[in-house]
Amino acid sequence: MKIRSNALPAFLIITLLFFTTPIFGETEVYFSPETDILQLLLQQVNLTKDSLYAAISSIDSGELVQALIEAKKKGVKIQLIIDGESVLENPTQVKFLQEGGLEVRLLRGDAGGRMDNNFAIFDRKELLTGSYYWTERSQRFNLESVLLTDEPKVVETYLKEFDRLIGLSKETPVKKPLLRPAPLKPPSQKETEGKEFLDTSFQELDNIFGEESSLTGSQKKKVWENYRGKYVQWQGIVVYKGVGRMDWNRVGLSHNQGKEADVEVSFNSRNMEDILSLQEGDTVTYTAKLSSRKGHGAPYRLEDGELLEHK
Repeated sequence: MKIRSNALPAFLIITLLFFTTPIFGETEVYFSPETDILQLLLQQVNLTKDSLYAAISSIDSGELVQALIEAKKKGVKIQLIIDGESVLENPTQVKFLQEGGLEVRLLRGDAGGRMDNNFAIFDRKELLTGSYYWTERSQRFNLESVLLTDEPKVVETYLKEFDRLIGLSKETPVKKPLLRPAPLKPPSQKETEGKEFLDTSFQELDNIFGEESSLTGSQKKKVWENYRGKYVQWQGIVVYKGVGRMDWNRVGLSHNQGKEADVEVSFNSRNMEDILSLQEGDTVTYTAKLSSRKGHGAPYRLEDGELLEHK
């Protein structure tokens, strides 16, 4: 039987279909600090359309939290499994994630161990996994590596593992959502009642206790007692956030246009949404209580911070 010249043999059609169907995926490997892994992860979150499943040991990156909440608002189904021990250390982030409508479940390892996975599956098609923790410390200080793959067998294997972990996990005990913080405004009379404010600028304080001061160490220690526990209102530039594990509320600020933080402020939980949205280089106006003076390589430390304005 003759084959018409404009027709292809059946076996050739099947062969072409087989080799033009993407059965093998691609895998890319990334290392920090050569690659900004945070930006890679944010890009993946922002591109997700349908679902995002992640098993992570902890999360305190404000940018990632905001990105997840924005993805949820766009209709993306998000399920997070977080190590239960890390949440006990500071439950604030989980409360904030829940308030944003995300499903958060807790899981611990055996015999007091941790759930130390760090992987995410995007739209059931792509997987990102590796050593990278979803924290500010991991981004700023650690040497990390991740791989991003869309190889179907690998993604399917991780999907099965995520389903298994879901079955082992428990719902978070937090049931009631947090109240949304009010828009930034100067502290009310009630909020400042009982607080003693100093009418002094950062520069004036640093002239007394900084490196250029003529006072001896013992003299500084004695004079500091007149300042410790009192409140100031200053303006600074954000240098870093979240130095410690789950330490979302700790912000390093520069008051001399420098790259190093000369003040570290621990802010109140009612400022959480605004603190998480801060970026390096933002200018903030705040009040806080003087806690400890500057030391060798250590900034002034202030507590009970209240964010008044940021831009």
